[in-house]
Amino acid sequence: MYNPTLLQFFHWYYPDGGQLWPEVAEKAAWLSEIGITMAWLPPAYKGESGGYSVGYDSYDLFDLGEFEQKGSVATKYGDKQQLLAAADALRTHNLGVLLDVVVNHKMGADEKERVRVNRVNPDNRDEISEEVIECEAWTRFSFPGRAGKYSKFVWDYKCFSGVDHIENPDENGVFKIVNDYTADGWNDQVDSELGNFDYLMGANIDFRNNAVREELKYWARWVMQQVPCTGFRLDAVKHIPAWFYKEWIEHIQEVADEPMFIVAEYWSFETDKLLEYIQQVDGKT
Repeated sequence: MYNPTLLQFFHWYYPDGGQLWPEVAEKAAWLSEIGITMAWLPPAYKGESGGYSVGYDSYDLFDLGEFEQKGSVATKYGDKQQLLAAADALRTHNLGVLLDVVVNHKMGADEKERVRVNRVNPDNRDEISEEVIECEAWTRFSFPGRAGKYSKFVWDYKCFSGVDHIENPDENGVFKIVNDYTADGWNDQVDSELGNFDYLMGANIDFRNNAVREELKYWARWVMQQVPCTGFRLDAVKHIPAWFYKEWIEHIQEVADEPMFIVAEYWSFETDKLLEYIQQVDGKT
């Protein structure tokens, strides 16, 4: 009987220096022998801290260790060719390849923008001050090191609903950005912890912006063409509207050559919340 067994092939304190992808390739045959059927790989793209990034400080989804950005070409785990070799080795030994998807937030913006924000009570995000603050925030991602290769999309303040740091005046906290999509406050279909747990960290992606949704669908199609993956592990879904991932998953399943395995991280001890999420996404993850 087929007994799927997923291995997380990394950990938070894995040493930097680009050794993980070669290790995956080296261990692929052994993983198959001991009964592993799928390897969960860490975020494969460039994070804010470059070659030191564990991967959850997502910067450029299209940089799989190919461009000089954030101080390095390779990620902490290796360069793009090593990633592709690792994925090929897994597939050669009949192992699935699970890629980590971090699209709740972005970090390490390239430029500041003039923005308008409202202060938010960090302990109850439904308490949003009516006072509008004129300030600057790090919300423009133009990826100069990649220079438009693969995607020319530039992320700006209209792509985000919140930040945790503003300048002129300088202040840390939780701030809701005022733009065309945020008049109703935070997104719905997110966890109700702290009132509304849409905001987690960094520049919080706002999926009500159709251009953002289309870019993330395009990225999924692109990464499936680049890397022979068989599924995705979705990071921090309690902070991302369930309706977005339902739409995103439906899209990738339509374009994939084979059914993609999808597993989501919903960090909660409350079973009813997990069941509600599964219901909201029609059991697609």
